[in-house]
Amino acid sequence: MERPEANIKPDKAFKKRLKSWWNGDESPRPDVAFAKKMTKIGGSVENDGPPTVNGWSLSRQQSVVTLFGEGMTRCIPDDVKSRMTQPLGINKTLSVSELGSGLGGFARWVASEYNAYVTGYDEDPTLQDAAIEMTTMAGLNRKVNFFHGDFENFAPKERSANIVYAAEALFCVKNKRDCFTTIRRMLKPPGQFMMSDYMLDGVAADDPVLADWQKAEPLTPHLLDVQETRKLLTDIGFEVSIAENVTDTYKANVLRAFSDYAKRTGNGEKSGHLHGWILKEGELWTRRIQMMDEGHLKVFRIYARSRVEIF
Repeated sequence: MERPEANIKPDKAFKKRLKSWWNGDESPRPDVAFAKKMTKIGGSVENDGPPTVNGWSLSRQQSVVTLFGEGMTRCIPDDVKSRMTQPLGINKTLSVSELGSGLGGFARWVASEYNAYVTGYDEDPTLQDAAIEMTTMAGLNRKVNFFHGDFENFAPKERSANIVYAAEALFCVKNKRDCFTTIRRMLKPPGQFMMSDYMLDGVAADDPVLADWQKAEPLTPHLLDVQETRKLLTDIGFEVSIAENVTDTYKANVLRAFSDYAKRTGNGEKSGHLHGWILKEGELWTRRIQMMDEGHLKVFRIYARSRVEIF
């Protein structure tokens, strides 16, 4: 059953929650181990300057983990991870790659859940370094590796993966044809590609209703219509079998993450110096959810297989 709060206008819901969170000055409890890891990597998490969602300072890393869970820079609850990965048939004999691996939480979850070897690629060197450190501390560095990946000029080893998945990792890529072509080449045929991302559906990419949101995003979005995305993948050599609109579920999961945090703070958890950082993160997600609520932005999950080449 859908949560009642999922039907509340997100601007009002978030405003009410955000206002109620800031009740203390003590350090936060949600992930003490994470705080220690981040301090070891780069020093004090309380000296990162003013709160911002531009870049990945230590405080921002800690704030998103506080909201979304261990190693997560975006909202992908464990039940969503399961729904995304179970159809892929992941096991220890298959090589798996994640695009947009962030702090490595999803990659480590896949390695632990399926006893699989996972390679993560991220465009941000700060996140890559932190993911490597956290994975080593978790004792999973033999199962999970991380590399820098510029998705505008992506150059992984060809035929290096049986499965590639990406969650909200490619919506800022401008040259999607080249990126998708590279993904197809990195797959061992018949490989599997699963992506979940922000897309358009009946709204033009240059529609003025998108302008303010695009300017406010940390990285400039370059969005495609879902049918355009499907055709592009097909032209490149994928067989697309699923293009599912998961916007409502996505919105509910984000609202749940912020609601759960509000509940924890209501039970005495203190936000400390993360006060402003989580507020900034809330503003970012409020804008995204409001665009979805107004029908301008949607989230689609696409599943595709690379066709077997016959010579």
